[in-house]
Amino acid sequence: MKGIFMLLITSMMLFGACGNRVAKEDKQPGLAIREYVVEFLNRYPEATLQDIYKGSFQDYFGPAHIVSDREAAKRYILRELATADTLGGERYEPCGWRGQYYRVNLSVVRDSLVDIDCLVDAFVKSAWGEPTFTREWIEEWNAILQAAREVCPTLGGFAEDSAQIARLLSEGHYVVHHSRPFNEHYHPHYRIVRRDVFEQKILPALD
Repeated sequence: MKGIFMLLITSMMLFGACGNRVAKEDKQPGLAIREYVVEFLNRYPEATLQDIYKGSFQDYFGPAHIVSDREAAKRYILRELATADTLGGERYEPCGWRGQYYRVNLSVVRDSLVDIDCLVDAFVKSAWGEPTFTREWIEEWNAILQAAREVCPTLGGFAEDSAQIARLLSEGHYVVHHSRPFNEHYHPHYRIVRRDVFEQKILPALD
């Protein structure tokens, strides 16, 4: 896939010279962000800057809404499982470079690895409310954008996506969907779970 070999080379440059990788919190943020972008695009070579933004936003704000009706949340998952043709992607993965929230693939329920009630409870516990639009998020995104510009400047649609996101933020908005290429190639179906809840409730069933 176009660009993938350059990303692999970049990944080796970022990781290989350092020997064993250290925890992200022990690194300079810029390096940790660049590593995340490289890892993400190696895993999802059809992804766009829009998808990097979406994951980063999810990692910063979490599910970004209140789940007041647990049974409705469960019904939505059951409906999604019944209608999804494919459940693509990893079983779980951090949403962004900080790893504050995880995407948990609905395949873990389909494959009877995690009980649906366990996932519903973890998701509901992680959904704390609507995000407050802040200057800190703009600064966070600008740092991620700069890292992406350094490691994948030729990513398809980079300039257009960057401009579109900038317009969105300038208007006080922040939510985007996955890009069409991402949806078409990877068929994402997941719920977002806060890291501490994920490690306590979900991860033990997957190890």
